[in-house]
Amino acid sequence: MNLYISRNGQTFGPYPAEQAKTFLESNQLLASDLALIEGTSEWKPLPEILFLLSKDSQPAEKKVQQTEAKVPEIDGAVNEANVRGSKEKEPEDKKIKKKTKKAASKVQKLKRAKGGQIIMVAQEKSFIAKIFSTIFVFIFLFLLAVGGIAGAYFAMPSKMGPILARFGLNIEEFTGEGPTERTATESKSPNEIMLSEDAWNTLRSSGIRILPMVAEKGLQVISSVDPELAMKDEDLEKLLIIAPHIISLDLTDSQVSNAGIDHIAKMPNLKKLFLEGTDGIDASGIAKLKDSKKLEYLNLIRVKLEASVIDSLISLESLREIYLFDSGLGDTEIGRLKSARPKVFVNSG
Repeated sequence: MNLYISRNGQTFGPYPAEQAKTFLESNQLLASDLALIEGTSEWKPLPEILFLLSKDSQPAEKKVQQTEAKVPEIDGAVNEANVRGSKEKEPEDKKIKKKTKKAASKVQKLKRAKGGQIIMVAQEKSFIAKIFSTIFVFIFLFLLAVGGIAGAYFAMPSKMGPILARFGLNIEEFTGEGPTERTATESKSPNEIMLSEDAWNTLRSSGIRILPMVAEKGLQVISSVDPELAMKDEDLEKLLIIAPHIISLDLTDSQVSNAGIDHIAKMPNLKKLFLEGTDGIDASGIAKLKDSKKLEYLNLIRVKLEASVIDSLISLESLREIYLFDSGLGDTEIGRLKSARPKVFVNSG
C-alpha cells in the first residue's frame, strides 16, 4: 500500500508503507509529517497511519489471541500485567494524536480528481484573519492616497490648493501656514494663476482693478479714483489670496490705514507701492514694511510723516527709488536718508 507524505505544505511520494516506515526509523521522515493513504482523502500523522496499517496486516488469529489475553482467565498476575499494559498504551496513543492534531490543521488538504491527478486545496482563512487582512489593505491604500495628495500639493500648491478647497480640505490648516505666511513663491501671469471659483468671485465683487504687469509676470492692483470706491483695509485682506503674484500696488488717495499695511507686508513679491495722498498712513505704518524684501519703489507724496520714518526707510535694503513731496520732512531728514543710502534715488521736490 502506497503513502503520500506532506511536510510544510509540500507533498512527496508515493512511498510503499514499509519504505515509509524505514524512512521514519532513519529520521528521513519525521513523526510530525502527515500521511495520506493512496486512494483516500484524509491526512493523518505518519506514525498513526503506519500503526493502523500494521494492525490491519496482523493475522486474524493473532488479533483473537490479543483479545483473549486481556481477559483474566489464565493467571491473575499475568492478566493484571496485560490489563495494566493496555491501560498505559491508551494515554500514549492519545498523546500522539494531540501532538499531531495541531499540525494537521495547518497543512493543505489533497483531493484526488478524475484521471488520477492530485489537486492541492488551501485551507480557508479564519474570519478574524480576513478582518485583519481587510483592515491592513484599507490602511495601506489610505496612506498611499494621502501621500499622493500631499506630494501633489507641495509640488503644485497653487494648482492643488483650490482643487482641495472644493472638497473642504485646507492643507494650510494642517501645515500651520496661512495663505500669507508661506515663503515667497514665484509670481505668475493671470492665465497661470489657479484660484477657486469662490475666490475669483470674492475679488470681482470687491470692485478692485487687477491688471497684468507689462513685460513681466505678475499683477498690478489699482485703487479706484472714486472716493466712495477707494480701497480700504478689508479690500487689502481680500487680496491675500493672490498675494504672491502682486508686483505693483497703487493705493493713491485710498482709505487704507496703518492696519492695512499689515496685509501689504504679506505680499512677498511686491516691488512698487504707491501711497500718495493716503491720509491714514504715518511713520508707524511705514515701519511695518521692514520685511518687504523686494520693495524697490515707494511713493509717499502728500503722506504726513515724522522724522522717525527715516530710520524705517534706511532699513529697506532693496529700495531704489522714493518720492517724498509734501511729506512734512525737512532738509535735515532728507539729507540723512541720502547719506545713509547714496544709491537710492530720493525725490523730495
